[in-house]
Amino acid sequence: MTRIKRSEGGVIAAYIALYAALSYFLYFYFQLKNMPPFSWESVVLAWGCGTVLILVSVIPARWSSPLLCEIHTLLAWMGVTGIAFGFYFIFASIVFDAILYFLPTMHFPFSPFGELWIAAGVALILCFYGYRESMKVRIIRVQLETDKLPDDISNFRILQISDLHLGILINKKMLRQIMKQIQEENPDVIVSTGDLLDGEIEDVETISQMMLHYNPPYGKYAVTGNHEFYAGIEHALDFTGRAGFQVLRGSVVNIGPISIAGVDDPGGHFILGQPEVDESQLLRDSHQTPTFTLLLKHRPLIHRDAVGKFDLQLSGHVHRGQLFPFMVFTWLFYKHTAGLMDLGKGSWLYVSRGTGTWGPPVRIFAFPELTVIDLVSRHEMVDRI
Repeated sequence: MTRIKRSEGGVIAAYIALYAALSYFLYFYFQLKNMPPFSWESVVLAWGCGTVLILVSVIPARWSSPLLCEIHTLLAWMGVTGIAFGFYFIFASIVFDAILYFLPTMHFPFSPFGELWIAAGVALILCFYGYRESMKVRIIRVQLETDKLPDDISNFRILQISDLHLGILINKKMLRQIMKQIQEENPDVIVSTGDLLDGEIEDVETISQMMLHYNPPYGKYAVTGNHEFYAGIEHALDFTGRAGFQVLRGSVVNIGPISIAGVDDPGGHFILGQPEVDESQLLRDSHQTPTFTLLLKHRPLIHRDAVGKFDLQLSGHVHRGQLFPFMVFTWLFYKHTAGLMDLGKGSWLYVSRGTGTWGPPVRIFAFPELTVIDLVSRHEMVDRI
């Protein structure tokens, strides 16, 4: 029997609350437009169906039959994608009404029910587009000049994975594609900036072996994200280790050309009550050496006392909002939500848009990425000039 952890229960409760809110809003909206067929019974039915599908999406499949596993995946997909569909259905309906309100002379040649069918079509098209977009992981290239590489190394390549969210929906098929892209880039080191997995993974052995298969010259390193704590930190650390990653939890490792520091996500403090690491103290010794220092940190939060003590911070977490227009809300919480930013004092921040998806496997104006960071020796650049 599958037990649901307390942290996972919070996520499930949030999903169910979203379905309840969407169902109630639709009822209220239909009543406002004098469409009585959408009754309270319909609200309860819609909420109940959504709840069942959400519960299916978090319970790992235990069947040996490939067909049953495919059905399970489809139901899980319907459960979480239904949230995106419901949101965009409401969004399109409100846009139609706003146009009619602000432009009263404009007339749509449709009945109220016809407008809703169009809104449903718009939502369906957006979800289809967003699903296709989420499957096309792009390679984003960043080049940084530095005078901190050893004399015998002119270029050092780092590949960042972030927010992969391996689970029922981000499965072996997509991982196979991602691993192929990684191998083609031939990185010197691979880093994961958290949320490598999302809950319990089916066929842990096969998936971990797929990631273990590729080992770059200088290894693979990871930090925890909030979902590692939601999934259960021991389970998450076990999987990450099986996949060949060394997890940095408030520690620094020197791999020769560069030093890599990593800290736990604040979720460890909120969920488990573990003390938070003082980044400034952690980086103090690394700062005193001429080695390039890479800081791995899941959330793009900047510790002001640490700026100047690292050369590049790699983060993720926000998915650049994932669904339009939620990127607007991420800007309220984080100063920088995607791309490269100069923090001053010789420190840079790069925030990944994420490699996978959380919740609906849909991305609108927030494409998924693998980030390739090339550290180029400044001496080499001068010699070329």
